[in-house]
Amino acid sequence: MSVLKPLFTRTAFGLVPESDAARELLASTPIGSCVAVEWSRPRNGQFHRKYWALISKIAEAIGAKSDNVHCVVKLRSGHFTVIQTKNGRVQVPKSISFEKMNEAEFTAFFNDACLVICEELLPQLKPSDLRKQIEQLLGATESETI
Repeated sequence: MSVLKPLFTRTAFGLVPESDAARELLASTPIGSCVAVEWSRPRNGQFHRKYWALISKIAEAIGAKSDNVHCVVKLRSGHFTVIQTKNGRVQVPKSISFEKMNEAEFTAFFNDACLVICEELLPQLKPSDLRKQIEQLLGATESETI
């Protein structure tokens, strides 16, 4: 049995289907029916791309690989799991994938990442200046700011 994950947008009048599949699902449900809902807010793909653009620019500025900068940021921001081995404890960076973090968790991670970047990688910048620079880099509008 496949699990449907239809998307809806909340409006002042209720939930509005975002796709044909969601519209069909809603239309096939009799009015007054009780349904179970698994509630989540999907991640903002543009916000995720902003993070990676930021990591890429930092890697370029300091002469490092993007993946390495990404791992350092995750470790220094506390986004890791500790594993005990026979030789001691090891910190393993956690995933920031869409399946592993919701939007609120990613926002918190991004905020922590900006602090780490400004404190350890680009100490000449304040987090607010860093945000402005990444928004300018990507041509973000006021409504899309991070």
